[in-house]
Amino acid sequence: MLPSCYDKSGNIIDFYTIFNLPRNAEEAEIRSAFRALIKRYHPDTTTIHSANLTEKLDLIIRGYRILIDEDLRIEYDRLLFTSRKVDPHGYAILSKKRIKYSGSLGDMLKARFLPKGMKRRDIVRNFGQDIEIFITPIEASKGAVAYIELPARMICPLCGGSHSMIKSKCHVCNGVGRIHTTSQLEVRIPPHVDDSTYIDVDLIQVKPDKLTSFNLKTLRIKITILAAITQGGMGPMQGKD
Repeated sequence: MLPSCYDKSGNIIDFYTIFNLPRNAEEAEIRSAFRALIKRYHPDTTTIHSANLTEKLDLIIRGYRILIDEDLRIEYDRLLFTSRKVDPHGYAILSKKRIKYSGSLGDMLKARFLPKGMKRRDIVRNFGQDIEIFITPIEASKGAVAYIELPARMICPLCGGSHSMIKSKCHVCNGVGRIHTTSQLEVRIPPHVDDSTYIDVDLIQVKPDKLTSFNLKTLRIKITILAAITQGGMGPMQGKD
């Protein structure tokens, strides 16, 4: 399962360009490029003064996770080099604009963990679901696929978690042995759903990759059909990707 490989506008990110690597780069080249970028942008080692160093580091780590894993890289290359509107099974791939996070989950995604004092049961109690996905009547009839970005944690890609008991030995994880990141969850919406459809996902059983796990244990997703939304309910989103 791919970590998030899209920017805020929904465009796929070219990690080969960011890492300054050829499309056929070997594992050793990827590791070397990763270490150089981490050294350049990590607050403890950089001479660059920038307000978005954390975002740059997150981008570098996401790219490394994809390029270093053979299976993830194959899927990423397919996405990068082909413009897909449907997945291999013929399901429509939904725009990220169709995915609405609950307020608290949105904060959690930005912070990579639950906001202080906020427990997941509070999210579901207040919002009824973690995420709402909007689909058209045709998609409701034929099925669709959504790719949802979720906060996750992964074993430190630099020290491999080996410094988890020794503080400050690794400048990426600060000796914790793991780091906060985001990862992508593929959600398949089956054919013939309606506005009463909820999809519950057991995230304990779903590992994004061998190094990563989601922060949440479960996810509750509400499916809403665009034609059923009353005027003013979603404004400009109605009938659009």
